[in-house]
Formats: sequence, structure tokens, C-alpha cells
Amino acid sequence: MTNEDETRRGRTGSAARERLLQTAYGLFQRNTLNTVGVDRIVAEANVAKTTLYRHFPSKGDLAVSVLQRHEEVWLTGWLEQVVARSGGPPGARILALFDAFDDWFRQDDYQGCLFARSLLETRDPASPVCGAAVAGLADIRAFIRGLAETAGARDPDVFALQIQLLLLGSTVAAVSGQLDAARHAQDAARLLLERDGIPTTSELPVAADHGPDRVE
Repeated sequence: MTNEDETRRGRTGSAARERLLQTAYGLFQRNTLNTVGVDRIVAEANVAKTTLYRHFPSKGDLAVSVLQRHEEVWLTGWLEQVVARSGGPPGARILALFDAFDDWFRQDDYQGCLFARSLLETRDPASPVCGAAVAGLADIRAFIRGLAETAGARDPDVFALQIQLLLLGSTVAAVSGQLDAARHAQDAARLLLERDGIPTTSELPVAADHGPDRVE
């Protein structure tokens, strides 16, 4: 086999792996891990079953890769970017989490938190899928902790957990049809910020008004 043939084969393999990953990601988002079988994944990805097992030794390995991709897309590629663009003091950026979730809940394809759903479906603490879901939630909490530390929270670890609990609760409520859940959770978050003395608006000193400049 020539180097050109090896390169072409590598590109074909990478494309097949990506197609499998994207297909499984969409299916797991719209359905559940347990109800989507390997046969359906390979059929919709238009690849052979042997191709799937070449790249992912088991359905569990594929699910772990999907959860890792979800973190790249959802946390790094979306939530962190939205919060970064929100501006304002650190407290306002924490509240921006809830604004982002409010927008998310109102999307037509909203299906809840993939990490939480996968964790509840798997239930086996020793499962790599469970571990990937726990890691995803932990990374979200670490992001919130960074915001809390910057804002001056008394105990950033506890504060981050409290904010995440509010966010997770609102994701469940939104699945049940309570689309204003993030807004209500944001009200509770404001109380946590007030408790720690964290401002959510820029308080600039007001200059004395000496009237309009004198025109000679």
C-alpha cells in the first residue's frame, strides 16, 4: 500500500468515525441511550457494523465519545461563549447562565440535559458512561466555580454547587413544560449573590451635574 493509499484510507476512516459520532449524538439527544441500538446507529450513519466496532469497541465506548463531544459543543462551544459575551461584573455573568438556559429551554429541539439523562439511565457507578456523565457535570460546575471565585463568593465550591443545583432543577422543570423555569431559578440565584455581597450591576460614581458647558 502506498503512502497515498494509506492517507486516503485514514481520511475515509476519520470521516466514518465522525459520521458515526454525529449520528449517535443526534439520536441520543432525541431519544435515550438505552432505546437507541447499534443497528439503528449504523443504518442512519450509512456504515457497516464492523466499521462502528473498528472505531468504538462497544456501544458504551461510543456513548462516552458522544458525551465528550457534547461537552465540547455545549459547554465550551456554547455556554462559556455566551457568558463571556454577556459582559458586566462577575455577578452579572453568573446570572447570565440563567439567561442562556432560558434561551435554550425555548428551542424547539430542547430535550433536557444529556449529562443528567445519561447518568440517570446508566445508574451503574462503575460504568464508563456514568463516569463520563459525572465528569461532564463536574466540568460545568468547575466553570461556575471559576465565575464564583472571580466574583468573590465566600465559598466558591459550595456556591458553584448551589448554582448548578438551580440550573439542573430548571432543566427538569423545562422538560415538563415550565419554560420560565430558568427565570424563576435566576431569582433564587440573586439571593445567593446578595448573601455573599456580590454586585450584579456596575456601580459607577455619579458625577455632579454642573449644568451645560457655558457657551461664550
